[in-house]
Amino acid sequence: MNLMGLQGGQYSPLSTEQVETVHQASLKILEKIGITYEEGLDETVQMLEDNGAGIDRDRSNITFPQEMIVELAAKAPEKVVLCGQESKNDLHLTEDRVHLGTGGAALKILDLESGNARPTTLKDLYDVSRLVDQLDNIHFLVKPCVTTDVALEDYNINWFYTCLSASSKHVMSGVNDEKGLLDVIEMASMISGGLDQLQKRPFISIITCFAISPLKLCTQSTRIMQEANRNRIPVVLSSAPMAGSTSPLTMAGTLAQLHAEQLAGIAICQLTHPGAPLLYGGIPGMANLKTMGYLGGAVECGMMNAAIHQLANHIK
Repeated sequence: MNLMGLQGGQYSPLSTEQVETVHQASLKILEKIGITYEEGLDETVQMLEDNGAGIDRDRSNITFPQEMIVELAAKAPEKVVLCGQESKNDLHLTEDRVHLGTGGAALKILDLESGNARPTTLKDLYDVSRLVDQLDNIHFLVKPCVTTDVALEDYNINWFYTCLSASSKHVMSGVNDEKGLLDVIEMASMISGGLDQLQKRPFISIITCFAISPLKLCTQSTRIMQEANRNRIPVVLSSAPMAGSTSPLTMAGTLAQLHAEQLAGIAICQLTHPGAPLLYGGIPGMANLKTMGYLGGAVECGMMNAAIHQLANHIK
């Protein structure tokens, strides 16, 4: 088996006992406090209620019995393979492998000919994707720039097509709405030779920002997440609390909240389609308490990102 990536797991900031303490705190958060939800999630809320969740419709609040979370988390697949269009680019998400990808959403690029910054275009996305395809140390492709020359209604399918045309590596990103997701799945199915073949070797995955920290379900992203579940396309459960603003100031408190959000997402996915492939995608951050800006380079961010790897492994 070709194992791309680097060996990780060298830094574990939490002891075994601390991991269990945070995990239990997260279960208690979901059971006692719960999560709120936006309007438009009636079917999801009813599904949760039918399977044992407590629903307070007056407060738009959902609570999860601990045994419900434990049972549903056990249904999630322990191992997920993010396939490339070529098998040599498959990412086997096992043990402590670390895979590096692109990311971000740049609005401008430095033009190589003029030397000036200008808005990014679909051609820029194509060129960067071609570069990624040739770099052995970049293992997957997340849209690195915004295609400002494409209409919003045509955005999803155009950028996915561009990335898939330029690179045979795994392509991961979000979509704007459910229609955009279905368009992308239809196109990827054509490339694969059918939806069944795409489900066997999914070379795309969908980032879903389902959680609005602290502890709130986003209607549009939750619907996208569930539609991807139904089609057995891997989803990345993205939640990004910022310590000091959208989560407690302490690292322990932020980890407990983030882990609770992830567990809620896992539960919804597994109720929507048992065995749905997913990635624990927590992104803990820090806020600058003077400006409330994002401190992505703070030491605490690195420590917490290492810690969530331990928390994700804890619920395998």
